[in-house]
Amino acid sequence: MTRVAMVVMSDYPADPRVRREAEALARVGVSVDVICVRGPGESPWEVCGSIVAHRVFRNQSRERLAGYLVFTILFAMIACWRLFWMSLRHKYDLVQIHNMPDYLVFVGLWQKLLRRPVVLDIHDLTVELFESRWHEGRFRVLLPFIRWTEKLACGFADHIITSSAGFQQRLIDRGVAPGKITLIMNTADPLIFRKLADDPLPPNDPPVFLYHGTVAPRFGIHILIAAIGLLWERGVGCRLNINGSYDTRYRQELARLVARSGLEDRVRFGGYLPIEEIRLEIAQTDIGVVPYLSDLFMDLALSTKGFEYVAMGVPVIASRLPSMSSIFPVEAVCYFESGSSKDLADQMEFMLAHRDLWPDYVAAADEAYRPYAWPMMVELYLELIQRLVRV
Repeated sequence: MTRVAMVVMSDYPADPRVRREAEALARVGVSVDVICVRGPGESPWEVCGSIVAHRVFRNQSRERLAGYLVFTILFAMIACWRLFWMSLRHKYDLVQIHNMPDYLVFVGLWQKLLRRPVVLDIHDLTVELFESRWHEGRFRVLLPFIRWTEKLACGFADHIITSSAGFQQRLIDRGVAPGKITLIMNTADPLIFRKLADDPLPPNDPPVFLYHGTVAPRFGIHILIAAIGLLWERGVGCRLNINGSYDTRYRQELARLVARSGLEDRVRFGGYLPIEEIRLEIAQTDIGVVPYLSDLFMDLALSTKGFEYVAMGVPVIASRLPSMSSIFPVEAVCYFESGSSKDLADQMEFMLAHRDLWPDYVAAADEAYRPYAWPMMVELYLELIQRLVRV
C-alpha cells in the first residue's frame, strides 16, 4: 500500500485544504499519516479510516510575531522527530509539507536523504504576507531572511503545489522552474458544499449577509460592518453574520465599531465552525460577502469562501481584486471597490433591490467556476502524487 506523510502546522481535520487532499488520497487506497497541532478538546491521536492524525503539539496563539516564531520552531523540531520515528516503522513513499512557515519543509530532511520525494504545498506566499502585515516598523529587517528561507525551501522541495495563479507566477518570477510547480486551487469540496435540494429555504426577512473565515484586518470586515451601518441609515434593513477565527485585537476593534454605530442587534459575531456547520450557515444566508482589502498579498490570494458560496448557489458580493476577477466576470459576481464602505453599501443595496437578477449571477458564477471546481483540482493532485511516487 502506498503511504504518504503530511505535516501541517494547523488542526486536522479542521484545515480544509489538508483534509481534502488527505481524503482524496484515502479514496484511492493511499494510507495517510498527518502530523499536526492539537486543538481544544482533541485527542493526541485519531484514526479517520486510512488517515491517522498525529497531534504532536498543542495549538497556541500566534498573533504576535515573536510568539509565532517560537511556536513554529518548536513545532518543526517535534514534527521532525516524530516523522523520523514513524519512518522507522513505515516506509513513506512521499512526504507533503504544508506551509506556513516555509522552513517546515526541512522536516522532510530524513526522507530526502532516503530519496523519497518531498512536496511543499504553499498555501500562502510568506514573503507577500509578511510585507502585507509588517511592512513598517522594526520587523521589516526580517524580510531578507524571509525571502532567503523561501528560496531555500523551494530549492529543497522536489515539487511545489500552490493555491493561486498569482502565487504561481510570483514564484516563477523569483526563479522557480515552471515545471516544478502545480496549481491546485483551494476550491470547495463538493461532498460538503453543494446546492440545496429543489426546495430551497425561503429568503430571510430582513435579508442576511454572511462573512466566514479568518477575521483579521486584511480581510476588510470593518468595511463590511460600516456598509451595514450605511444601509440602515438609508432605511435598508439587513443583518450580518460573522463566523470565523478572530485576531483578538481586531475583534475588539470590530466590537467597538458595532457599538459606536448602534448595530448590536444587526451584526452577530459567531465563533469558528467546522466546515459541515459552515455549510448550514451558508444555506441560511441570502448573500455571501468577500470584502478583502487590496495589498501585495490579498491581490494574489484566492478566496476559498467565495468558492464555497458559488458551490452552494449563493450570490456573491466581493471586492474587485485581480485574483477574484481573473476567474469570475462581472456578470457572475457583484464587485465593489476594495476599501470603500460606500461602494460596498451601494452594491449591497443594488442586489437587495434586484432579487430577480440573483439566478443570473448564480448561473454565471457556476459556469465560470466549473473549470476550477474541486473534481478538476483533485484529478491534477492525484496525477501529480502518482507521478512522483513512481519516479
